[in-house]
Amino acid sequence: MRIVDTGQVEEVLSDLGFPASKQAIVEHAHRTRPGTRAERALAALPLGTYASAAEVLRSIPIEPDPERSPSERDYQRRHHDKPGLAEHMRDTERPPVEDELRRGDDGAL
Repeated sequence: MRIVDTGQVEEVLSDLGFPASKQAIVEHAHRTRPGTRAERALAALPLGTYASAAEVLRSIPIEPDPERSPSERDYQRRHHDKPGLAEHMRDTERPPVEDELRRGDDGAL
């Protein structure tokens, strides 16, 4: 689970004592904010013991560019030519089907 905004996660972690294990963090999130994106993001943490909230925030998976459509993300994954460059930083063209889907009934973009 990738998260766009870490604000909810920071709120969940604000009253948690550190160091804390992943299990303790997930249990705390379940008690304070059950069923939220923050809880799901914290459940995706790698196993381990975390020394601070900042360390937890560095470890949660974050969506780098939430404005991209799923087809744009897939296109970038398949056609990148710069190894080592982050996926959201790669140049990409919009797939032709995106233009077709964005057109209204009158055919205008």
